[in-house]
Amino acid sequence: MFGQKGSKMDKTFLTVKELSSKLGVSEKTVYRMTTSGSIPFAIKIGGQWRFNADKIEKWILESRNGDERQKTNTAIKVAEALNGGLIIYRAHGGNRDEVLDEVLTMVGTLAEDEIVAIKRQILYRESIISSSLKGVCFMMPDFGACSYIDRSLLLLAFLEQPMNLGAVDGVQTEAVLVLLAANKTERLILKTRLARLFMENDFVAMLKEQPNRRELIEGVERMETELLG
Repeated sequence: MFGQKGSKMDKTFLTVKELSSKLGVSEKTVYRMTTSGSIPFAIKIGGQWRFNADKIEKWILESRNGDERQKTNTAIKVAEALNGGLIIYRAHGGNRDEVLDEVLTMVGTLAEDEIVAIKRQILYRESIISSSLKGVCFMMPDFGACSYIDRSLLLLAFLEQPMNLGAVDGVQTEAVLVLLAANKTERLILKTRLARLFMENDFVAMLKEQPNRRELIEGVERMETELLG
């Protein structure tokens, strides 16, 4: 019985050695990439890293596929991604980890291991330098083509209480934005458009006012059109 279960698990999960062979890198590199969150869908079983074979295969294929023309929306806008995502008022998390849990678990299409992969990516980046500025924290996974969603989403959480997330400007964080991009191109487009919006004090002020969903999306759309067309 135990042998049968082991065989089934072996087919479901890849070991570090198997993944290193599949990726063409050393086992040491796999460990480093896993720790930093660069490899998604990693879990520990009996103290050893294991990787969901089916999801890793899909991730590899999408990462190696340089032609995204059929699935990329090159006209995507911030307002569109926000409208397709979610807006949370009075998020209760007491730290960055808890806020991410609250936000990501509300995305119904994400499985538990996918949430873990996204969080590992984001928290690793945030441990190097906080992305919070002007009272708004803008976070996203480090890998480009995300195999766990089929359309780009922008998730916005207004915090119940301002939080110290180690912002370089010393301003406490009042809102958290999380970008889940469907592919590298949309990730770059949305990141660039958001960077331009954040240059406007009126945009940041609007976020801090915490308008209702309709007013917020309309406000973002108006500013985005005026600034970027």
